Amino acid sequence: MHSRSLPLLAFALLPTLALSAEVRLLTWEAYLADEVVSAFRRETGHTIRQFFISSDAERNAMLQAGGATLFDLIMADNTATDEYASQGLIQPMAGRVANLSHIDERWQQACGEYGAAYSWGTLGIAYRSSLGVQIDSWHQLFDPPPPFRGKLVVLSDYREFTAAALMALGFSPNSSQRTELEQAFALMGEQKAHLLAYDYGVSYALSWQQESEMAMALAYSADVEEIIDATGQEDWTYVIPKEGSLLWVDCWVLPAGRPVSEATLAFLNFINRPDVAALNAEKAQMPTPISAAKALTSEAYQGDQELYPTGEVFDGALLLRRRANETERRIIEAVDALKHN
Repeated sequence: MHSRSLPLLAFALLPTLALSAEVRLLTWEAYLADEVVSAFRRETGHTIRQFFISSDAERNAMLQAGGATLFDLIMADNTATDEYASQGLIQPMAGRVANLSHIDERWQQACGEYGAAYSWGTLGIAYRSSLGVQIDSWHQLFDPPPPFRGKLVVLSDYREFTAAALMALGFSPNSSQRTELEQAFALMGEQKAHLLAYDYGVSYALSWQQESEMAMALAYSADVEEIIDATGQEDWTYVIPKEGSLLWVDCWVLPAGRPVSEATLAFLNFINRPDVAALNAEKAQMPTPISAAKALTSEAYQGDQELYPTGEVFDGALLLRRRANETERRIIEAVDALKHN
């Protein structure tokens, strides 16, 4: 009589297989290092599956339609985190993840009790320096010099897009004044004649790669390296315009209505370990909100002025703030009209 048994290796794998799970992330493209995804799987047995958004508006529409429960974690900036919390779309993060204690207080406060700070940065302009024109003003994003006309890609997320126009006009990027917003909308409309596309510059670069015609983009501070990698165009640079900038903080949030799995908590603890956060920040070329992680990175990374700017313009940058609901709706409607008319 022959007994049927599993090979020894199969028995050894049973605990891992039984406990392994998939963590589903809704996030930006190229925002989590492949090396970290692989390391998480090796260490825990859990896998990561990423779903990408190209704008805040796309994510907002998905969540408003009830799609939040399709994901374990969602990437949202500090203003969206506040908005989702007030609408009951996400559940508290505080007290669930021990390694959030590594995050610097300044950045974690921006995400509050409902988020875990993941990265931060500034809003500025990315452009190809080989075209022979120095870019240093928000005005040039809305009335580009001749070499950039028809080659402009603008991130059409309503908060950042409106903030850029407000700063070009000398107003606060968080302004809620009706007359100032109307002037900003008019400036945004004038810009359309010079557009190549309304898109996230990194997404455009990844889609078109070496065939990319983009020469200028409304960008986040960590975008340039991804654009260079995707297009092979080494002349891309990033600038904070002289009129000022906007600080943003991206937060992981937990959708309401979806049970929080052990694998999800394991990922949050893993990504906030200083050694892992250091690897992720340097490989993904983004600022880390964990000072202990930054200290573990290379001197070249720590000295990167695009990721860690200094000076008066940066010191005066304002944190992105949420406006009253009525004002937010007015801005969303104005930006949607620009995009579709």
